[in-house]
Amino acid sequence: MTSNLISQIGFIVLLIMVVRALISYTKEDWGQFFSGLVLGLFCLIVVFFGPQLEQLARALGNSIFS
Repeated sequence: MTSNLISQIGFIVLLIMVVRALISYTKEDWGQFFSGLVLGLFCLIVVFFGPQLEQLARALGNSIFS
């Protein structure tokens, strides 16, 4: 686990989405499966690149609001 709070929350959501995607796959509910898969991939990106995304957001915020 990481020390970044956003990454930790993203990891928990990622685990939930994996379980929901597996349940949707077994029920052959393809719409919910693909939407869960996309959200899970988004959470995976947030988990692995959380600190870099935080630095990017701060740099953008500083350039806009300063």
